[in-house]
Amino acid sequence: MEFPSDKAFGSVAPIHMAQVQKSSHVARKTQTPSAFHPLSIQAGAHMPSCAQNNERFTGMQRLAHTLPALIWAAIVIALFIGTPSPDLTALYVAGATVSQGIPEAVYATPPDVFSAEAPPVLAAVRSGLGLADLPSAPYLYPPLWAWLAAPLTKAVSHDAFVNAALVLHVAMLAAAIGLSWRIVRPHGLAFRHWMILGFAILLLTAPAREALLANSPQITSLFAVLLAFERYRAGAFAMAGALLAVAAAITLAPLFLALIFVLERNGRAALAFAGMGGLLALSSLALAGAQPHSEFLALLGHIDNLTVLGATNFAPETVLFQLASLLTGDDTSGWSMAQITTWPEPLWLSVLMGTLMLAALAALILMRPRLVPGTAVPVLVLGISLATALFGPVSWAQLYLLPLLLMPTLFHLVSRETAWRWIIAVIAVQSLPAYMLWSELSTALFVTTLAGVLTFLGLLALLALAVFRAVRFEPDIPLHFR
Repeated sequence: MEFPSDKAFGSVAPIHMAQVQKSSHVARKTQTPSAFHPLSIQAGAHMPSCAQNNERFTGMQRLAHTLPALIWAAIVIALFIGTPSPDLTALYVAGATVSQGIPEAVYATPPDVFSAEAPPVLAAVRSGLGLADLPSAPYLYPPLWAWLAAPLTKAVSHDAFVNAALVLHVAMLAAAIGLSWRIVRPHGLAFRHWMILGFAILLLTAPAREALLANSPQITSLFAVLLAFERYRAGAFAMAGALLAVAAAITLAPLFLALIFVLERNGRAALAFAGMGGLLALSSLALAGAQPHSEFLALLGHIDNLTVLGATNFAPETVLFQLASLLTGDDTSGWSMAQITTWPEPLWLSVLMGTLMLAALAALILMRPRLVPGTAVPVLVLGISLATALFGPVSWAQLYLLPLLLMPTLFHLVSRETAWRWIIAVIAVQSLPAYMLWSELSTALFVTTLAGVLTFLGLLALLALAVFRAVRFEPDIPLHFR
């Protein structure tokens, strides 16, 4: 596809010219800064259809994807097989408590939620399963999955459960590169370059390493999100909505991505999301009852009222909390890069984070009228995933793997050179050698957290700036240009 010239973007696409001449709401010509790509302006007539774009993913591309994916998967499985997974152990233990008839222990937590010490009731269950020496973590997923895991704990050993999940998660991450390609469909980036970039992210970055070390259901959620929007771009709207509901039933953050269906005015996807979400919620209530759901929501609310300090928690509130504590001379002796600690969240910080989250979502909503259909979905998925990762209750490094895989969306919004500069800079700052350097520099202030926040907050700001500078706001732009 050839890009229209700058002059062409000063007018509307020829196919709509007759309609535009009759309309009093024609978008004005704007001067686009050279760093910003003109594709986000009214260029709908120049966008290829989904069917045409799908032709790009040819048999040769599948082969080019499959071979390096198999090599990468074999290496990663060999390196990480047998690695403890606190999240999966928590899921397995939660399932065991259900199967043993003590469901009230599913959401039992120590006074410090992320303490390495399990509460007594769970310690007894873990000891009975031979898991007393493994790292402990709270079970932070909806009740449905604990109840579904209950029969598995009687049929499958803990080690087999964790290792099987690793193989599945590695396969999902390998497939995620191809799925993200089909979602973004970047202009000016060859598929072979996308492959190199994707596997570089999976091999070299701290968020990818944390995802593989954690081997958590977060990877399943990431895969479901990518598959949902790949299906959406292919026109399978009902399947997309259902898949996104499954992702949201694993980790709640994908709930915000359903906003895209509303902004796209796609009733089929929205109804499928609501229908599948309702079905999963009713199934969970039928299996577990109301009490575990109440405990689950109470636990999430409790965590939301805490500031979590950890080397891999890339949260703006953590940086602000540490800076405020250092400036006011508060006791910082309890801070440790080696473990996760929690502190009561000050009211001012809670209000600020909530305000920033709402502001980010509002900005993303206002972006939609400025984006042509082919660009809107990848831009909004990238933007919302960044906003929810940055301003959610906890911002673990692995949550940023989805935005990393969607970074080539920048090719839709800024010049090729600017996009490459940002992508290379982000990968460099989030690379494993850089992370080790940030760890060494982390004394009073967690530089690992600061580097993560600046990187992904900068990426979100670039996304918004590129869209808002490319087109002057016109609230009366005709619908067919939206």
